Amino acid sequence: MSDSASNKFKKPARRGGPMGGHGPGAMMAGEKAKDFKGTFKKLLNYLGKYKVAIFVVIIFAIASTIFNILGPKILGNATTKIFEGVMNMISGNGEGIDFGYISRIMITLVVLYIISAVFAYLQGFVMSSVSMKVTYNLRRDIAAKINKLPLKYFDKKSYGEVLSHITNDVDAISQSLNQSMTQIITSVTSIIGILIMMFSISWKMSLVALCIIPLSFVFIIAVVKKSQKHFVSQQEYLGKVNGHIEEMYGSHIVMKAFNGEEESVKEFDKFNDKLYNSAWKSQFLSGLMMPIMNFIGNIGYVAVCILGGYLAVNGSIKVGIFKPSFNTCVNSPSRLRK
Repeated sequence: MSDSASNKFKKPARRGGPMGGHGPGAMMAGEKAKDFKGTFKKLLNYLGKYKVAIFVVIIFAIASTIFNILGPKILGNATTKIFEGVMNMISGNGEGIDFGYISRIMITLVVLYIISAVFAYLQGFVMSSVSMKVTYNLRRDIAAKINKLPLKYFDKKSYGEVLSHITNDVDAISQSLNQSMTQIITSVTSIIGILIMMFSISWKMSLVALCIIPLSFVFIIAVVKKSQKHFVSQQEYLGKVNGHIEEMYGSHIVMKAFNGEEESVKEFDKFNDKLYNSAWKSQFLSGLMMPIMNFIGNIGYVAVCILGGYLAVNGSIKVGIFKPSFNTCVNSPSRLRK
C-alpha cells in the first residue's frame, strides 16, 4: 500500500461524517462558538423580522405562568375552610364545612387553569411558527452561501461537516428557539411570582426555603466541572467516528482496492472505544444532577414543614395557606437551578 493510501486510512478528512461531528449529542454541552457575540447578533437579525410575534409570545407566557401561580394560593383558602369546618364539627360550634364556598373556589380554579392552558397553547403555537420561519430562512441562506463558496473550501471540509451546518446545527437552533426561549420566560416569571407569594405567606419560611439554593449550587458546580471535560471528549470522538465512517464509505472502492479493511476497522474501534468511555462518564455524571437536587430539595422541604407546622400551631399562618401554597413555593429553588 502506498504512503498516500495508508495516510488516507489513518487520518479522517476532518471531524465530520454523516453527523458532521455533532450527531445525537449535538444538544449537549461541550462545544463553544468561535464568535459567540457575532453569531448571536446574526440570530437576533433573523428574529428581528418577528418582533411582534415574539412580544406576543412573551405576554402569553407571562400570563400563563401568573394564572398557574395563583392557583395554589386560592386552593389554600378551600383547605382552610375545610379545616375550620372540621374543627367546628369536632367542637360542636358552627355549621360545619361550607361546601358552597368550596364549590365556588373549585370553579374559580378550573377557570384559572383553563385560561393558563389556553395562553400556554397560544404562546407555543406562535413560537413554533416563528422558529420554523427562522429555520427556513437560515437553511435558504446557508444553501445560497454554499453555492458561492470556492472549491478549496470543500477540499478542507468533509461532506458530513458541510451537511451538518444545514441539518444538525439549524435543527439545534430551531429546538432552542422553540423550547429554551419560552422556558426562560416562564422560569423567570415563575421565580419572581413564587418569591412574591412566599414572602406574602411567611418571610421566615421563605428564608428557610431559599437557604438550600447556595447549597444546591455548590453541588451542581462540582458535578458540571467533572462532567464538562467528558462532554468535550464525547463531541470530539463523535466527530472522529462520523468522519471516519463517512470517508470509508465514501471511498469504499479505493479502500477495498488497497486492502485497507483491517486497518479501517482498527481505526474505527479505537475511536469508538474512546467515544464509549467519554459518553458513559458524561452521561453518568450528568445523571447524578437530579438525584442530588431532589435530595437537597427534600431537606429544604422537611425544614419548611417543621417550621410551617410550628407557625400554624401558634396561629401565625393558616393551615390552608401553608399546605398547598408552600408545597408549590418550596419547589421554586429547583426552578432557579434549571
